[in-house]
Order: sequence, then C-alpha cells, then structure tokens
Amino acid sequence: MGSRHRRDIMASVDLVARLVDAAVFRGLCSVPGNQLASAISKGEFRDRRPDEIPSLERAFDIDAEAEFLDWHDAQHMDWTSSGFLDNLSQLNKEVAAEGLRHLSEFASPGSFRCWEGRAMLYLDVLLSRSILDIEDLYSDETWEAAQSSISEIEPDEYAESVIMSWMAQREDLGETLDAKQDPRILPTMEAHQTTADILHRTLQTAQLPELFLMVGRDWTDATEWGQGEWNLGRLLENGLPEA
Repeated sequence: MGSRHRRDIMASVDLVARLVDAAVFRGLCSVPGNQLASAISKGEFRDRRPDEIPSLERAFDIDAEAEFLDWHDAQHMDWTSSGFLDNLSQLNKEVAAEGLRHLSEFASPGSFRCWEGRAMLYLDVLLSRSILDIEDLYSDETWEAAQSSISEIEPDEYAESVIMSWMAQREDLGETLDAKQDPRILPTMEAHQTTADILHRTLQTAQLPELFLMVGRDWTDATEWGQGEWNLGRLLENGLPEA
C-alpha cells in the first residue's frame, strides 16, 4: 500500500496502545459485578489504579468511573458472586468485551495514542519492513516483534530514524521540505519526534513483568483489542491467563 494511500485512509483513526497492570486487572475481574459497580460509584477503586505515567494519556478517575458505570447500568442481567469476568458470559461477546475495555482503564498507568497512518510509519522504521494494512497493524506478530525489537535501538536514534523516513516519504511524493513553503513542516517534524519517543518509552515500559500491552483501534469492536492471551475476545472465551 502506497504511503499517500495509507496516510489518507487512516489519518483520523487512532491506534491506542494501553499499558495494563496484570495483577490489578486480575483483581478487578474477580470482583462480583454489582459489588464492582457499587465500589466504583463511590470512588473506592481509585487507590488501586497504578501510578500514572505523565507522558501517556489516561482518563481522569471520574471519567473512567462514569464510562464504566454507564456501561454497567445498560446491562440488564443477574450479576452473581462468581466474579465480573465469569458473569460476562451472559452477555453478547462484543458488549462484554466493551465492559472489559472500560475496566482495563482502572488498571492502566497510561496509553499511547496516535493516528494509524503515523503508527504505520513508526512501526515501519522499528521493524524495518512495511506494515501492509490494518490487519497487519494490529496483528499479534507485529506487536510481539515491536516489543522484542525496541531494546535494540535508543530513543533518540529511533526518533531520528522516524524523521528521516518521513522526510524520504515526502520527497518520494514530490512534497516540499522547505519550511518557508510549508509552515507545517517544522511542527509536524517535532510532533513525529515527540510521538516516536513516547512510543519507544511505552514499548520499553511494557517489558516490565507486571504489565502487558493491549493495542486496539479506537471506536471499534473491543473483542479485537489486545494481543495473544490478553486479547479481550480470548479472555471471554478462555478466562484469564495463568499468573
């Protein structure tokens, strides 16, 4: 897929790479649904949230609570004492996965977010290959490779490589690199540098044994969020991975 085509069709859709504390998420999934909603409505789970990573995005406590409670209140079902994740089997899989996605926000120190078109550029550079399409962008193989490759390059070197690749793409498309002709050049370059650095640090942080990385496409079916054994659709089918 050509770089202009990739950029045009995915410029406004965000890729989200959310860091999740596995122990906190496991604990939340084991709480009965009504008890979970009651505690969240009282702000009792705020202290369980991992420390926020300042460079990443994270919903404010009150916003995360409102999103989960709105979802919970829309589910007309009998919550039992067997735990939130277990009870989700009563629901449509897509709706159930949406509940898990909302819940993951309470176990997250933060999320990396950027346009899909830019994410493809950053991964092209990191993996030394072209991301072919949306399926490739969100595949288990792509993110496994990204996490294993990130330790091989320093943040500054990675950001510089992203800038060089972006400049080469502009030249290939016959677009100017002269800031006098296009005042957006320098701000865009700075944005790429900052965002590439944040992605690098996010992938490095995901190496911590207590965390897992859940990547998904904003505003889409939550069953597709997450990779490997932490994919939300698989969690609904198979339960939580062994600790």
